[in-house]
Amino acid sequence: MNTRSLFGLALVSALALGSGCTTESQSAKPAERDFRQFRDEVYPVLLRDCGFNACHGAGERFFRVVGPGRARLDPALRAFDLPSGDEVGLTYALARSMIDDKKPERSLLLRKPLAIEAGGAGHLGADKFGRNVYRTVNDAGYLIIARWVLGLAAPAN
Repeated sequence: MNTRSLFGLALVSALALGSGCTTESQSAKPAERDFRQFRDEVYPVLLRDCGFNACHGAGERFFRVVGPGRARLDPALRAFDLPSGDEVGLTYALARSMIDDKKPERSLLLRKPLAIEAGGAGHLGADKFGRNVYRTVNDAGYLIIARWVLGLAAPAN
């Protein structure tokens, strides 16, 4: 079994056991959510999978993802200029707002893009075949987001 499969199995177990008992000191300590990990790993995934103009690149969406190759925060930026600090910062702040610090495995940032049959919540981001952004918790993009939400480091290659 490869590292990604093992991590996916561990993640599924953590999500399934997420409603288990914790002590007060455990539940009061939020997971670390490193900004650099977000910028370097999570932000590119969100741009690729969620930042389309008709999806979370749209200004009317609560959760916005803006940056290169997608909707830009500053109209003076060209399509493929490097992301501005404001673009990464806005996306980071909005992503953080979708995390439940007490039960991170129940966070909307994890549940909304995940297919209902895999434990996800309803999401209008289905493709023309009715599939959600991530069909399983083993999808590569989902694993990257989940590691950050749960405060886990990337597995060693």
